Amino acid sequence: MTVNGNILHTRSYRQADLFGLEKRVPFPNPSLSRYTFIDLFAGIGGIRLPFSEMGYRCVFSSEWDKYAQKTYLANFGEMPFGDITLESTKQHIPEHFDLLLAGFPCQAFSIMGKMKGFDDTRGTMFFEVATILKRHTPEAILLENVKQLTTHDHGKTFATILRILDELGYHVKWKVLNALDFGLPQKRERVIIVGFRNRQRCESFDFSFKPKAYSLSDILESDEDVDPSLFASDMIYRKRQQKTEGKEIFYPSVWHENKSGNISVLDYACALRTGASYNYLLINGRRRPSSRELLRFQGFPDEYKIAVPHGEIRRQTGNSVAVPMIREIAKKIDNLLRTIQ
Repeated sequence: MTVNGNILHTRSYRQADLFGLEKRVPFPNPSLSRYTFIDLFAGIGGIRLPFSEMGYRCVFSSEWDKYAQKTYLANFGEMPFGDITLESTKQHIPEHFDLLLAGFPCQAFSIMGKMKGFDDTRGTMFFEVATILKRHTPEAILLENVKQLTTHDHGKTFATILRILDELGYHVKWKVLNALDFGLPQKRERVIIVGFRNRQRCESFDFSFKPKAYSLSDILESDEDVDPSLFASDMIYRKRQQKTEGKEIFYPSVWHENKSGNISVLDYACALRTGASYNYLLINGRRRPSSRELLRFQGFPDEYKIAVPHGEIRRQTGNSVAVPMIREIAKKIDNLLRTIQ
């Protein structure tokens, strides 16, 4: 369909419009859109969310974890396809889309340094991204990963990724960004890769952002509204008080205990903890973060639905992205797609 000279993509992606579910979710897919994208390694949709806010249409999503799928379904009205390594999954990707989003897992490349081009990444999740880019050649890409990807194997892993993207026809820029600079009380550094097939668009993209102030107070719920099971035992509470004796304590704060038993008291979280170390992160030295607080630490709006147990939200937010960071990048990508032909 064409409106005012623009191609508008109508709905063809009906992975899980179950019983009209998408009409009852907080972030439904638009029925018409000028731009389309696919959401790989989707998690709970943190990279998708800012593009959905701008009216972009998702035409394919993939996420293998069943609990993340449940959260994704509750909020976007679509059940992501499963294992993206399967050809049967890839066959559901439409021929054309404008943008590829992927927060792919980081793994050691099996034949690093052999300089076999595309095959250098075989056996990794990035290989799946590269395969899809080779087949479908979308105009733009947005990739996200842990900061350590840039230094893994003395930088060889990251160099291979950049080289493969170049061989696939993408001009890219990258930078390590920190959630603290985007209005979130969480120190969380991630490498962001943005690429375009159009060289001028890439040359016009920049990673300059004005830092925004953060507020832990805006994140926290009152203790009265938090599940009592999240409060530390009296024994842990007393130990924390003893270990911080003589230290400057302020409130609100996030208390972190490291492997050596040292405790830092900060006005932000060092990171969202997904494993056993979660027990060593306490709000005001007294309790663990609630599900809503964990989502707020990542910048998810309060209308985002909680559809799984707290333990799963803990894991999902720990694996997700800082939404405000992605939002600022998404705005720049959108501007370049619209203004540079």
